[in-house]
Amino acid sequence: MWDSLWKVAHEESIGILIGAMFALTTAWLAAWWRRRREMREIVHGQQFQQLEFAYAFVTTGQDGRRRLVVRMIGCLPLKVFVAKDAIRSHLLGLTRESADDELNSVIAMEGKLGSFVLRELHGHLRTLLEESGQRREWWVMAPILETYRPLQYVAPTVLLIRKEDLNLFASFETCKDLLVHHGSDAAKILTLMEVHRKFAVQQQRLAQARTEGRSTQYLEEMWMLDLCLSTDMTEPTEDDVESGALKPFRLPPWERFASTLKELGLQRTVEKERAYSQAKRSA
Repeated sequence: MWDSLWKVAHEESIGILIGAMFALTTAWLAAWWRRRREMREIVHGQQFQQLEFAYAFVTTGQDGRRRLVVRMIGCLPLKVFVAKDAIRSHLLGLTRESADDELNSVIAMEGKLGSFVLRELHGHLRTLLEESGQRREWWVMAPILETYRPLQYVAPTVLLIRKEDLNLFASFETCKDLLVHHGSDAAKILTLMEVHRKFAVQQQRLAQARTEGRSTQYLEEMWMLDLCLSTDMTEPTEDDVESGALKPFRLPPWERFASTLKELGLQRTVEKERAYSQAKRSA
């Protein structure tokens, strides 16, 4: 009797031990893989576990030249922002997929799942937003991830762009000379060109669906919001610029984005503009 009980206990304990070792090994491998992936993202300046919120608008300075102003609203860690694991995994998957495609910054929000994510984004945007502007305007909300090679920091961002400014980004000719405060904001110009193009396609798709009497549900990948945001701008003074305390607004450093412009078919436009400027200075 005791021999049989010992035999059963011995066999079961071996099974339990093997199961425990397998579970520990699997957990260790999963943690190692997660840490390895996170370290790789850190090395490449990719912050995929955090969601940022920002808005952009175009204004005219005292010198009569137009400026692209980009302002941060706030940020949230994804674990706080998205409670549902399935939605968080979906958003992370979309973000990492976008990171592999340098020339496409707008994150696709297709179908029912995409609409659910947009609703979540909108809700958390409202909790962070302070509507302290002078008048209400229409803004386009677009989830983006800019992965142009010159950029040293990359994070998924919910970007608001004032709708009346969006037409400036219909072509590179009309927006390439916008002054920017930071050199990296040149990437925003390329991103906003893509937002304009895809938003126009979305509007055509919505108009066609309404004409044909079809539902427009789940067709929007970018939302239009009625907001009252501050668009005031304070110019850096000459003293601040000379002392190095603040950067002046300047032309975008397109030479840093030469490879991207070439792939987008925009390099010749910049080269022609540079040649014209050199000829004008020589004359």
